[in-house]
Amino acid sequence: MKSILTLLLSTYVLASSPVAISDFSNSLENELGLKLSRLDDVVRKIRIRKPNVFEKWLMNKSGAEATYNDKTNTIVLRQKNWRGDRIVSSSDFPTGQEYQFTILASTIFHELMHADFDVLIKGSRTRSDIALKNTQRWFSQNIPGVNAHIAAHEFFGYTASDLILGIKSKLQDIYMAHGINSYKNTCFGKKGLKRIKDRLFPDGDIHFKDTLKISSFASVFTPNTIFVKGKDFNIKDKNFPDSYRKDVYQHFVDNYHAPNNSSDLLEIATREYGELLQKCFEGI
Repeated sequence: MKSILTLLLSTYVLASSPVAISDFSNSLENELGLKLSRLDDVVRKIRIRKPNVFEKWLMNKSGAEATYNDKTNTIVLRQKNWRGDRIVSSSDFPTGQEYQFTILASTIFHELMHADFDVLIKGSRTRSDIALKNTQRWFSQNIPGVNAHIAAHEFFGYTASDLILGIKSKLQDIYMAHGINSYKNTCFGKKGLKRIKDRLFPDGDIHFKDTLKISSFASVFTPNTIFVKGKDFNIKDKNFPDSYRKDVYQHFVDNYHAPNNSSDLLEIATREYGELLQKCFEGI
């Protein structure tokens, strides 16, 4: 009994320590340009752990990849999200398969933002708190039968997961437009690069340019549909206010250094592939 109790307590300490997410956070910071120090404050107030046998059965039955319990402030992540006692990082995947980390990271970040909502935002009287109260009020007034509090939680969580997947996707679009296959760390063929050079770099000044021209990510990285207690709700058709999207998204800009627009991604692109970009166009 004593050894079992010791094991449980040690698991609790490890799961509630920022050490458990440090590699995960570093990966997202390096690859997506986010700043995730706030997650340390979140994690100190919650538990993150692997599922027990019963929870694993429930997750298999429901298809859930992860769960968050707002009564106990506990995140449960499937085994595939762990490497020992730490949460997975991009370095755990072979070169060319980092996309697998991005998919897992979107789910993990989603659940961590449920916790952020509960342990840091709720009742804080901050701009984020006001934004989420407005979101909850909108659900209460416009979506009959939905639990407005859970719906606001999910809108916030899906914004988080859309942000992770969205930044990665938009960066890939930028790389492709500049003649780079980022999955293989290779350049396009010379004919393709010549066409790109004529279009983007006629003066010979080779650097990443904003080929996407997206002025605001608030509407791009916030969901049009949310999933609440087994049901999908299309909030775009219900004219969810753009102002509420902007206010919720601003939380990620203010607290996690999320990009405002596509030009904000160029610094990441330059850091990650600036040297390769120069090499691709040598002699073209």
